Amino acid sequence: MRNHSVKPDVAGTRSGCAIRFTCPLCSLENSIINKTPRDHYKETRDASCLHCRKHFTVVTPGMHQKPERSPVPVPVKFPVIK
Repeated sequence: MRNHSVKPDVAGTRSGCAIRFTCPLCSLENSIINKTPRDHYKETRDASCLHCRKHFTVVTPGMHQKPERSPVPVPVKFPVIK
């Protein structure tokens, strides 16, 4: 059996109907064009750099995620009015 290598994760950003990411090896900006609205909301997708042909997993932030709350309550000090 073949050993499958793990693809490194690269951060991407949504820009209109495209996903943009920068290759960490050659610093080339690449883009992925979304063909359907479902593709726009995916959080991970496989892509390769156009210049060096290295394969990556492009990770984009979730659009409908709730912000995480801190498990430790933050004490609030109110100013004293005299």
